[in-house]
Amino acid sequence: MRAWCPRCDAVRPGETVCPACQTTLATLDDTTQDPQQPGLPPPDPAPAPPAPPRLRIALAAATVVVAGLAFVAGRSIARPDAPAAAPAPATSTTAPEPGADRRQLGWSARSGGLSVTAVEASRLATERRETVASITFRISGVQANQRVLGLRGLTLRDSGGGVFATVDQRQFGREGGAPVLPVDGQEGIYRIVTGPAPRLSSLARIELTGVRVVQPRDKTIQLDTSGAWPAGPKLRAVDPGPRDAVDIGMGFFREQPIQLTLRVTSAFVRDGLAMVVLDASSGFRGVPGEYLPIGGELRDGDRVLCSRASVLGEDPGVQAVQGLVLSCPTRPVQRLTVAVGVGARMLPFEASLTP
Repeated sequence: MRAWCPRCDAVRPGETVCPACQTTLATLDDTTQDPQQPGLPPPDPAPAPPAPPRLRIALAAATVVVAGLAFVAGRSIARPDAPAAAPAPATSTTAPEPGADRRQLGWSARSGGLSVTAVEASRLATERRETVASITFRISGVQANQRVLGLRGLTLRDSGGGVFATVDQRQFGREGGAPVLPVDGQEGIYRIVTGPAPRLSSLARIELTGVRVVQPRDKTIQLDTSGAWPAGPKLRAVDPGPRDAVDIGMGFFREQPIQLTLRVTSAFVRDGLAMVVLDASSGFRGVPGEYLPIGGELRDGDRVLCSRASVLGEDPGVQAVQGLVLSCPTRPVQRLTVAVGVGARMLPFEASLTP
């Protein structure tokens, strides 16, 4: 006979009440006997596993604890403590510095009937990511239709007396100067571009000693344009005749006299338009390292129909041959005059442009 506790599911030999839970023990009949040790009580069986309800409760509690730890750890990783708020960037309530990238100048000087005004300066970025300055000049008092080529002795000074920015120099014949570019559609307005430049507010003075212009157009070629001028887009060719060229002496190069030949290679007219092509392919082609200006204009008597200037030797490495094309609006006339000038001359202009 064995005593068994139904609550603890354990055998309690020689007991009537379970010493663990004080439950009255049940009596069980022995169905088997130990053949090797008769008369000895059977050994205590292995402890039974905990009751399922307690196991589930323990697992649930462990799951809650682990989940809580994971939540806390996740917050500490995914949401670190917010750094101290950075101070907001200071915002200026003042206007941008005058002359930072564009500055109106209006600095003028006069001498001998010639007037030069620095109109405006601006800064711009180049393809090489350099910031350069562009300065616009108004030049008046130059002979009508005479192209300005450059400014001699041009120096840009800053407020400390140093160089604000450098400018390129070009050799026009025997003398140099900073080349200027005409502004399209604005007569007498020219622009020059400098090297790398600081803020325009530091520009304090512009110095120059002269203005370089194309030589007067004093060599002429006459064209007989009598006859009908066709209407519409069709052009009529005009024969330049035997006197279709002029030779212009250019002085000496390596102790040899040099001259340039300008020739009218073709001419065309129609109602409302005259076109003349001047070629400089023969004779002198320029001195290496120098630029040779050529100016031309088409006239009806003393009236200038149009004018244009070109420069031989734009590429310093190749003394390229160039010419001129004059295309001028005009009514039909009996004769046209082609006037040309070659080379440059200097108009003295000692001045300092300041505010």
